[in-house]
Amino acid sequence: MCGICGVWNLSGRPIHPAALDRMRDSLAHRGPDGAASLLAESQSPQRTLLRTDSGPDARAHGNREVTADVGLGHRRLSIVDLEGGLQPMANEDATIWITFNGEIYNHLDLRPILEERGHRFRTRCDTEVILHAYEEYGEACVERLNGIFAFAIWDGPQRRLFVARDHFGVKPLYYRIDPERFLFGSEAKAILAWPDIRAEPDLEALDLCLGFRFVPSPWSPFQGIRKLPPGHSLTLSPEGHRLKCFREDDFGIDRGPNEAEWIERLRFGMDAAVDRQLMSDVPVALSLSSGVDSGTMLALMQRHVAEPATAFTVGFSGKESESEIGPARRLAESLGARFHARTITADDYAAFMQRYLWHLEEPIANTSAAAYYFVARMASDEGVKVLLTGQGADEVFAGYPRFLGPAYHRWLRAATIWPLRPLLSAALGGTRLGERYRRFLSTAGATDEADLLARTFSILPSERRLALYRPEVAARIDPELHRSVMRDILDRAPAGKPLERMSFVDVRTSLADDLLLCEDKMAMAAGVEARVPYLDREFMRIAETIPARFRLRGRRGKHIFREACRTWVPEEVAERPKIGFGNAMDLWMRQHLGERLERSAASEGSLLHRLFEPRRIAGLLAEHRSERRLHDSVLFLLLSLDSWQRAFDV
Repeated sequence: MCGICGVWNLSGRPIHPAALDRMRDSLAHRGPDGAASLLAESQSPQRTLLRTDSGPDARAHGNREVTADVGLGHRRLSIVDLEGGLQPMANEDATIWITFNGEIYNHLDLRPILEERGHRFRTRCDTEVILHAYEEYGEACVERLNGIFAFAIWDGPQRRLFVARDHFGVKPLYYRIDPERFLFGSEAKAILAWPDIRAEPDLEALDLCLGFRFVPSPWSPFQGIRKLPPGHSLTLSPEGHRLKCFREDDFGIDRGPNEAEWIERLRFGMDAAVDRQLMSDVPVALSLSSGVDSGTMLALMQRHVAEPATAFTVGFSGKESESEIGPARRLAESLGARFHARTITADDYAAFMQRYLWHLEEPIANTSAAAYYFVARMASDEGVKVLLTGQGADEVFAGYPRFLGPAYHRWLRAATIWPLRPLLSAALGGTRLGERYRRFLSTAGATDEADLLARTFSILPSERRLALYRPEVAARIDPELHRSVMRDILDRAPAGKPLERMSFVDVRTSLADDLLLCEDKMAMAAGVEARVPYLDREFMRIAETIPARFRLRGRRGKHIFREACRTWVPEEVAERPKIGFGNAMDLWMRQHLGERLERSAASEGSLLHRLFEPRRIAGLLAEHRSERRLHDSVLFLLLSLDSWQRAFDV
């Protein structure tokens, strides 16, 4: 698990090594165990120089006076083959090089196949497997990988740079293309570290964020910087660049197996995925909640490790009655695991806010995102470098309340009859259920499937979102963009029931660009790798083909998943409603965090003041403080936008 970056000066101008080092070392938190850079000449495949953090490496090739127009950088967190995994790594004749972030879980299966075809290995690490797979299969190598990855391969003989991101977007990859150069990095800050590139806001991306609560790929909040979408590769050559989706999105729903058959497939798939992802030469632990997702993972870890597994949990002051710590502790003790917990205060959260956005790089309405950092920090303090997490099960198995809308849309429309609306709204008041009802009212007016999902994922109805902007800003907003984003994804979704298609969209939007992005960057901020066994490629090949009737049974989300997990966890855990790392953001926004937001919105130098009407933000705060409406997610997103501006001087 590492940080990667690189540049190709398409004009042929030489790279200054110090500029490449600045890119690389902006990612030092992702790779505290070592650093190295490659300098190469695009016209001369043999003229390369590998530079480590202690000077030119003895393995440099060709003329040491390299006038490079191609550079690759790498910051290393040593997890597999601690001694032999130095990157950037070369093939035998040093004409093809790779910089890689992630883990390939099936590398031990691929290695003998490649050896039979004549490839010779110098290390035990998975990086070298990718390199030889590229030599053997070319760009199609990504189709054979089961893992979490973002990598770049410089192919000197072909004068080609090939970059790729894993199937579900666990590892991030940002890039920028202009007539002069191509830049990429694990984080946007690596690109912003390049001379003459300044952080500027992308209004289109920020409007998508304000609607969806995250910035969907390929947008990023920075003008001119894009995210490589999950399951995509990008090939760059002197002739231009080509973006390609290699992820298998053309699967169909398998309506043949019965419930018992699906349960058996899931049990086998889960156990195998956890076993694969325990691959490591350093300690592996678990980020534990009290629910079925991570509880099952802890039980499966115990099956495959010799020593008791270690689990970490956080809770939040002000929400002690909803804290995960007590139930998680009891679960860990019942399974014989070691347990660590910490309670996070409002002051902890506020103190971390600025650093949080510098690491996260994108304003997101996920109020629990910082919890990932505090969990990873605890793990790091205990000498742990790898954390398994339970992300992914809710999206693929319909674990969120939002799945009820598309699943039962025709029947629920009765709740939108006009005489009932004011009565239900008043009765539900400023509660979570009340906000869900109002969101459902918004979906009732959907004109088509794309519009329905755009409204389902939105935290603000479009009319309220547009009303927040200053008039001159609102005039620049495309009101059709949110629906267009959904339409593009639905065009790739398999034919099926509304819930099945929504799950497809959820995995490829909210999961990748919100939860996985937060988890990766918060964990890496503490120097820890986060792994997600439920997004194991082989397991997802099973999970994504399950019919809707097995995923959602009545109001019971994750039906088939819960049934499969009963093998390993007590019934009370299998049936426990989702809590998540709940915090007291609703309370904090009525106190000092709300005051901080109000001051920022009124400050003429702030991005909030430039984009939004301060009185509109004040109105949201007033409704929230009076408990007439619950706006903590929107208010937190606006506060995050303010912190993002301060972190990057936008």
